Amino acid sequence: MKHLTWASEQTAFAFSYQDNAMHIADYIVLCGYFLLLIGIGVYCMRRIKHQEDYLMGGRGFGKLLQTFAAFGAGTGSSDPINTARNTYTGGMSGMWFVMFWLFVTPFYWITGVWYRRMRHLTLGDWYVERYESKQLGAAYSIFGVLFFMIYGSMFFTAIATTAEPMIGETVSIMGSQVALKYVLIPTIGVVVLLYGMAGGLAAAYYTDLIQGICIIALSIMLIPIGLNALSSSDELNPAGDMSGTEVMHDQLPESFFEILGSNAAEFSLYYLIAIVFANLAGVVVQPHFIATGGGSAKSEQDARVGLVVGNFLKRFCTLGWVFTALIAAALYADVPELIEHPDRTWGYASMKLLSPGFRGLMLACLLAALMSSVDAQMVVGAGLILRNLYMPYVRPHGSEKEYLWVGRLVGVIIVGGSIIFALTIFDMLGQLKLTFWFPLVFAAPFWLGMYWRRATTTAAWITVIYCLLFFFVIPFFGPRLVPSLRTNQSLTELTTHTQTTRQVLMSKSDLRREYAQALGAW
Repeated sequence: MKHLTWASEQTAFAFSYQDNAMHIADYIVLCGYFLLLIGIGVYCMRRIKHQEDYLMGGRGFGKLLQTFAAFGAGTGSSDPINTARNTYTGGMSGMWFVMFWLFVTPFYWITGVWYRRMRHLTLGDWYVERYESKQLGAAYSIFGVLFFMIYGSMFFTAIATTAEPMIGETVSIMGSQVALKYVLIPTIGVVVLLYGMAGGLAAAYYTDLIQGICIIALSIMLIPIGLNALSSSDELNPAGDMSGTEVMHDQLPESFFEILGSNAAEFSLYYLIAIVFANLAGVVVQPHFIATGGGSAKSEQDARVGLVVGNFLKRFCTLGWVFTALIAAALYADVPELIEHPDRTWGYASMKLLSPGFRGLMLACLLAALMSSVDAQMVVGAGLILRNLYMPYVRPHGSEKEYLWVGRLVGVIIVGGSIIFALTIFDMLGQLKLTFWFPLVFAAPFWLGMYWRRATTTAAWITVIYCLLFFFVIPFFGPRLVPSLRTNQSLTELTTHTQTTRQVLMSKSDLRREYAQALGAW
């Protein structure tokens, strides 16, 4: 075992840009990006005359736009951040927080056709028609809006977490220091609203094309720079005879290159199997699938190709995020900020490795990942409330112009709710896990309604209420109303404990991390 003689701070900054602040060039890139998106929204607004134009873009999108719509809606700003966080702390097995969708994606070839054939504007319309119940459609619309708020909040949280190492944890407003998230998250929300409210789904799809290219750039931008930093580091490669990948293998433990972690890992094989089946059941009722899942395509083939290719494109991007995180784990194993807050890994690496201008481009790419998801969700969520609550119960005979403006105003509520969730929860992993199980509430009625003619409205309601009670209401309120549920010995019996001892040789990055922690404690 080697004795390391370098100082923690020296290692952390020897291969990085010394200027840690955002420059005017970075802000110019961001402002130009925002203006471009708003311009697209205003342009698309001129083509909107009816609900179908706003909610489905006239069902006129081909393979290219459907591909990037599926790619954009399925790739949020939280995905590279979560992947980087889990890979930094646990190695390649951390990619499964995003990559588990790989096993679900082939089924999209089957489901993509469903949404095209339905000819509905929202999935709530399908529940109304299949079960002959406006009330069930209204309940689904409320579920859909809550799902979008939770899902969107995760992306806003990711942006704020990444921006903190790049911009700073606080900003000065009128002489007072305000936490960055309270300024950045609402600002991004306003931009999303401006082009989403104006241009509807067409604006969302055209911007998704641009933003999809940005996400691909985000996925590979740091890799060559990071590998060069590893190979040229005097501390990590003193002889200068190793390539970047060789330095990475020299520094990191072997377990970091295992695709699946042990049973005790944060993401074990058993957990992977559980969430694959849960999401296979629940993904079909995610509300935005009525549009990005194929409903807005020109033909059934366009729907299939767009949905499958767009989602496989995301899987390839995930490999880039994992590679980037492994580079960061080798470079910055001893950085106290990342040891304490591993979810800042992507932002920290971007700030240290990229020069001014490119930092703004990286942040713009992350914003692209957020906006490409939230804009489609905002439009589809507006359609849910409009079609399944406002039109049946408030104004059944309103004008098309009135309905369009109601849809736009509902978009404000959805994005506003996402912002509130983001500022109050501010926990990406908690928000992500909630999205795994939340769609299951309406999953069973959908599958049974598609394949079994005898599925009834009463059975659908019983299923929805049962799932709500046993998945969410009882687990949350039960221990609070009856504390003995947590303390009763008959309910807290443990399974047989098995003690396993493993002997692991510490890697160089482990030693650097331990040295940094000991130095901080001292």
